Amino acid sequence: MLEALPAGPPRLVGPYRLLARLGAGGMGEVHLACRADTPTADPYRMVAVKTVREDLEVDGDFRTRFRREITAARAVDSPYAARLVDADAEAAAPWLATEYVPGPSLAEAVVRTGALPVAAVRALGAALARALDAVHGAQVLHRDLKPANVLLGAGGPKLIDFGIAQAFEATALTSTGLVVGSPGFMSPEHLVGNRAVVPASDVFCLGAVLAFAASGRGPFHDDEMAAVVFRISRAEADLAGVPEELRPLVERCLRLDPAERPSAAELVGLLGGDAGAEPASGSGAFPWPGGVLSLLAEYGEAARLAGEAASSGAGVADLPTLGPAVPYSPTAVGARPVGAASEPEARRRPWGALVAGAVAVAVLATAGAVLLGRQGDQDGSGGQGARGPSAGSGAGAGAGPGASGSPAVKVLDHVVLPYGGEGHPGDFGTAGTDRAARPAGWSPWATKTDVEVSACALTPKTLVCAGSGGAALGLRASDGKKLWSVAPRTAPEDFGVRSSPGYPAVVGDTVYVTGRDGVTAYGADDGKERGKVAAPGPEWAPKGSDLLDGVLYSGFLHRTDETRGLATAVKLDGKGGGTELWRRELGGIPEQVVAARGRVYVTVSGVVPVALDAATGKETARGAGDVQCATMIVHRDAVLCHTSRDGGVPVLDAETLKPRRTLATGFPVGAGPAVNADGTVAVVGGLDGATVITYDLASGRESRRVPNSRLDTADAVFFAGDRVLAAAKQSVQSLPVSGRVEAVRRTRKAPVPDGVDAALLTRAEAVISGGALFQPFDGLVVSGYLP
Repeated sequence: MLEALPAGPPRLVGPYRLLARLGAGGMGEVHLACRADTPTADPYRMVAVKTVREDLEVDGDFRTRFRREITAARAVDSPYAARLVDADAEAAAPWLATEYVPGPSLAEAVVRTGALPVAAVRALGAALARALDAVHGAQVLHRDLKPANVLLGAGGPKLIDFGIAQAFEATALTSTGLVVGSPGFMSPEHLVGNRAVVPASDVFCLGAVLAFAASGRGPFHDDEMAAVVFRISRAEADLAGVPEELRPLVERCLRLDPAERPSAAELVGLLGGDAGAEPASGSGAFPWPGGVLSLLAEYGEAARLAGEAASSGAGVADLPTLGPAVPYSPTAVGARPVGAASEPEARRRPWGALVAGAVAVAVLATAGAVLLGRQGDQDGSGGQGARGPSAGSGAGAGAGPGASGSPAVKVLDHVVLPYGGEGHPGDFGTAGTDRAARPAGWSPWATKTDVEVSACALTPKTLVCAGSGGAALGLRASDGKKLWSVAPRTAPEDFGVRSSPGYPAVVGDTVYVTGRDGVTAYGADDGKERGKVAAPGPEWAPKGSDLLDGVLYSGFLHRTDETRGLATAVKLDGKGGGTELWRRELGGIPEQVVAARGRVYVTVSGVVPVALDAATGKETARGAGDVQCATMIVHRDAVLCHTSRDGGVPVLDAETLKPRRTLATGFPVGAGPAVNADGTVAVVGGLDGATVITYDLASGRESRRVPNSRLDTADAVFFAGDRVLAAAKQSVQSLPVSGRVEAVRRTRKAPVPDGVDAALLTRAEAVISGGALFQPFDGLVVSGYLP
């Protein structure tokens, strides 16, 4: 379990202090560690640090393999697969840090406590199949799935050790003829050679692992290695000890022909799970038997003692040596188990199948991992996640619900607005895919709501959503637990009025929500009312708003006269109050309000863009009637419009609102536009409603056109990192902004919880941060990994 370190001063690797040794191989060691600047006794804030022996000569080929292991670990994003926290392939002695799981490997658990019951094997298999689906979705093969590479945590198993993982089309770095894998758990293709291994090979290995878990014995076990190899080559498995109800499923996985084996996604369904969703964490603890639970307690206590010694300033040399019964494979852990949170009902069904041994086998003796064609995609979430060795990999990785601010990782520290912030460009920037911008302790979730919401803002701790009639809702960002809600306040005169809320305006820790009786302020984390800013008058109903630099710009329609509209500016004080700066009547209903560049842009009567001075409200420009602008975004010196008339994206001068050019002419635009910081414009549409097309804003030239038969008709498009994402009602597809397309196209499906009619769902504006998407529907909010 843990082996005490020799006496002496604390040992450091990068920013981590080593606490105890977890295991060793021929070329390296793995240690339990914590941040040196913030010692901790919480096992879920610790990491496992894999290091190369200092006496070994590290050449260029070795560093290439090590970098590829890092790339593979970052590429896979699943609650049931290893997540990388930190790494440095260029150090004198290269190292990487993954999240630590206080629990045994499957190998150790079975040796010490016996075979698992059928229910536990089914749950184990479904979780590992989901992990493999994520691995294969990232275009990576694991290639060494065995009991020692499966760690058992309180929240479920974790697939670990991508040290010999390999991309589908990567060139092998192994020596000619070298067989990569573990005897007894290899597939027949492993024996043929490196290039013969395919995703179905991992499924074969998983079948062998499930047979071991259910019977306590590998299906190809034999005292003679030659006999093991012979039996694997002919797929002659001994399943006599496997319970009858599991045997047909295991037999399908262990078929000789890879084409006859189920895919990882199919296997989830065969095991009784939903192939499109992770299991609901809030539905109860993972069904481990009592013996495994006892081992979990042992591991947690051992890690706690090591951490307490470090936190107190003492050494850990006097800790007892707790050796495992079988070799431990300690290089990963996912999210903190549900039992560690105060609210076990949290983290219900997440968005999609989202999202992944001994050191000698891991980094050092085998092929490195290569990510196929991921230009710039270093963190597995689709963006520019590589931030250097100490950047960490995300908030959700090391801290559980309620464990805010794990010292081992960076977390979200600012407010994220829908549309991507100023000007509504639909671009969430590099923070959209940087795991350090996730809320602390985040993992996927889905929550039914008792109020209908249409727009949300993300604070470091809370997702705050607004609905019509002043309705509001606060959900814990990490797990979706409802913290507070406010029912809509309506009156008879509200019915039939086409009013709609803006997104909630957040200033400091105060949230301002616009309703019929004014703007009400609430505490972001507790929902307590803090004050109110009066409405312009009972004759006005809110139509939308935008927040910029602490000023809330709002549009209102007249309840009885559709030829009148109103725009206002209110300076919010962040404590519950505010001061009106100006109000300006408009010659029509204001449909959209966008604040940017010292201006307030308003679409009047649904089609005419009007620009107001943000300081005074004075009209500075008005668009010509021949250019319709149903919705608009502002990017630098341009205003981009989306019009429902014959498609196309008119581009206007932001100063004068005069037309410059039209993009996507003759192209029916169903979603967009969105524009990123580099001036790339994306729209989705076409006859199939799902073709992604991009343009260069400066020149107006088309950059690329990608038909997308696998995506339903899209109704939104946005950027995150170096990805462009097209969203339909229940799916999101991710493509690179430039470079190869097919190899890196990724899609996530949104499962609908029981009792929710998918046909009735209406999707609202999403918020993206840290590789996580927060998506409100009417009566439902989900959060999951970006594809």
